[in-house]
Amino acid sequence: MPETIKPLAPKEAVDFFRKKGYKQSFNWQDVWREEHAYSFTVAKAMRNDILQDIRSALDDAITNGVPFKEFSKNLSNVLADKGWWGRKEMIDPNTGEKKLVQLGSPHRLSTIYYTNLRSAYAAGHWQRIERSAKTRPYLRYVAILDDRTRDRHRAWHGIVLPVDHPFWSQFYPPNGWGCRCSVQQLSKRDLERRGYKITPDNQLPLDEKKRFVNKRSGEVVTLPKGIDPGFGYNVGKARMKSLIPPLSNAPINVPYAGNPAKVKLPKARALNESVLYPDGLQDKEYIDLFMKEFKGLEKGVYFDALGEPIIISDELFKTASGRLKIHKDMRYKYLGMLARTIIDPDEIWYVWEEYPKGRMTLRKKYLARWTVNDKETPGFVLFDTSEDGWKGITTFSPNKDSYILKQRSGALVYQRKKE
Repeated sequence: MPETIKPLAPKEAVDFFRKKGYKQSFNWQDVWREEHAYSFTVAKAMRNDILQDIRSALDDAITNGVPFKEFSKNLSNVLADKGWWGRKEMIDPNTGEKKLVQLGSPHRLSTIYYTNLRSAYAAGHWQRIERSAKTRPYLRYVAILDDRTRDRHRAWHGIVLPVDHPFWSQFYPPNGWGCRCSVQQLSKRDLERRGYKITPDNQLPLDEKKRFVNKRSGEVVTLPKGIDPGFGYNVGKARMKSLIPPLSNAPINVPYAGNPAKVKLPKARALNESVLYPDGLQDKEYIDLFMKEFKGLEKGVYFDALGEPIIISDELFKTASGRLKIHKDMRYKYLGMLARTIIDPDEIWYVWEEYPKGRMTLRKKYLARWTVNDKETPGFVLFDTSEDGWKGITTFSPNKDSYILKQRSGALVYQRKKE
């Protein structure tokens, strides 16, 4: 695909991209239409570090005008080193099915690059359009008139309408995968000088529609012919109502959490009662016992079932004010079991949540169900992202199994093989 992106993006385009939150998705239809205006996603990129790598490369491309060839060369090496390349088996969290899916490839990187850059430019352009609408109140649809342009997009070339016409809520480009269309903002004097006429409503392409069903959500949308499923919205308008968790911890308006899982949780596993810690020890003694459960722990860093480094420390047992909570609800008794929840979890989930209030935090949840003396005893451990990596926030054994089930939201990134 030849380069059609300008060398450097305007500030509005950079801001649009940086203010997107993250959302893990298995299928491109999981993040739908306007959601793309405020959620950065790459289908089947179900690990945070993969999303971070792709996002960082795109940020560099948008901000510094990195051409596609350089973007692709640098990023493909990073993704291949992490195993996110080629065709591999993955579990679809919506259905529980194991599927052979395409991860990274040259074609996918091309789609990721051009779709994100064009959307960022379009959103930034819309901000400038609205700012200058009083003096330049008209938009003209502009298609690239070469042999790669869709026939319908070619037919829309030259449509002229006021900025506030409803047409632009659905036809503002891009209008499909690989769409290179744009708009030109004009004043009344521009129309007169160039001989352009406002297009009558009865000449607009509004009659021919097609129906599309999102197989992931069941949502049915009706789109004008010529607009690809997943498009047909104004990315600039959608951006105005976006949630805003950028790369730094900036304030946000609306928290996000994913849909509940439809995949069954593995059955509870039995543990010998010797896993329960004895009564009567001091806080430090309990912490020492807990830390010894992690073989090969070096400077507090442990590599979990995903192969990702996490920080194991006494922060797991502290309140927000810094006081130890080991004796709260006899939590000390279950520390050995909770260590096993980190070492050998049933599931690991990523989810973005609003914590503390006004900020979005990426959280990592370790879930496991155990039975001790025939009594079901769930384990829950929570880690948050920090400047140093994954940092433990809390660990405890919930009183009810239903608590664990409620924590199964976001992106399922690991599940223990069922026996």
